[in-house]
Amino acid sequence: MSLAESPCAKRARVQQLQLLLQENRRELAQCRQRVARWAAKRGNLGLTSAGQKAVLACYCLSNYNSAIATKLAQQLSDLERSSPQFPSEPLVQSLFRETNLGELLRLHSDDDDWTKARNVAVRFVAEVKTVDYVHSQNSLHGVAPTSAEVFAHFAQTRSGGLPEVLPSRDYIKKWAAGWRKRFGIRRAALPMAIPADAPSLRAKVKCFWKMLAFQRGPEACDGREILYLNVDETSVPYTARPAIGCVINRKQYKGSGLPAVPHAKIQPAGRRGTFTYCAVIASNTGIQPALPHFLVSNGTRLSSKVVKAFKCLPKTQLQVLRRKSAWVTSDLMIAILQEVAKALEPFLHQFRPVLLLDGAPAHVSEAVMRAARKLNISLVYIPCGATSLCQPLDVYAFSSFKQYLRQKYHEHRQTATDGLPSTLA
Repeated sequence: MSLAESPCAKRARVQQLQLLLQENRRELAQCRQRVARWAAKRGNLGLTSAGQKAVLACYCLSNYNSAIATKLAQQLSDLERSSPQFPSEPLVQSLFRETNLGELLRLHSDDDDWTKARNVAVRFVAEVKTVDYVHSQNSLHGVAPTSAEVFAHFAQTRSGGLPEVLPSRDYIKKWAAGWRKRFGIRRAALPMAIPADAPSLRAKVKCFWKMLAFQRGPEACDGREILYLNVDETSVPYTARPAIGCVINRKQYKGSGLPAVPHAKIQPAGRRGTFTYCAVIASNTGIQPALPHFLVSNGTRLSSKVVKAFKCLPKTQLQVLRRKSAWVTSDLMIAILQEVAKALEPFLHQFRPVLLLDGAPAHVSEAVMRAARKLNISLVYIPCGATSLCQPLDVYAFSSFKQYLRQKYHEHRQTATDGLPSTLA
């Protein structure tokens, strides 16, 4: 049998090669076209023809503000910021000068070619002016506008007046999220400024440190080392607010057999009200483990059954106090001082305790001062308005402590039945 290729097979093979050659020619032509388009875009700041029209329209409609037009060009450009052709103010101005005047005059006519570019420019100019509005509200008035207020300003700037019917809340939230992302604006609350003027605050802090220096004098501490203590209270809610995390879209719940609206469950008794947590910290880390700390609650919120169950847990320095009210009163403060003095008894031969307190009414009563004198504890009061600078618990402890509590509550939710952690937990 001959191995030579038949004429039919040769013809089929030639046709196949011709098809491959035609396909390669088409791919080569398309590649050349892409290279030509890319070279043209590089020469035009990485902008398409529609993008160039939008930038030119923005430059004209913003009263020839090259900074605003440059921002739009940078958002629309396909080039990297390191590229020498990446849009800058001089390049945008040169693009305007090189454009035919007759073409620019069509911007103000009813030409369909410029309608889309004009709409993009009007929208972008309104967004930039909305950024300026937020900046002025933040810096001049100390106000962080809401998404609804920002959208209302944008709509009024864009169309010259508020629309008769505003969009839905979901649309406004989605628009605000995209607008914040494009212009680098975060969603947060402005921090509170200290109302006291700087010279007055510096004088208060200076006086406070002089008082501490006096307490450290050799005549005052009779040869013993000063042990600085700080006692303060903070509120702890019955139910911690849910942590921010990943949430499945509501549309994905349809047909899944899960609740239509996911939510964090909460016990009726835990909707309002707080515990009071009272902390005691010391300047000596070796003494800190011996100091007590307290969780105060009223009898209605904290049952005697829970208190008995708590006493059966492994012993710690935490003391749970069940009282008529969770507020810290002078009587409760005296009881706390007595517990602190009892814990310090083994160390009094070496240390002299000096307690730092803020000016809360329960701290400055005469009964508390007399009790501290009987217990040989010196009191130093932090000046009003300076607690955020001078009180260690406010400066360093309570913020991270509450973050820890929220994290632990979140972990208990994940393992608790129906997502409701028990009071004992």
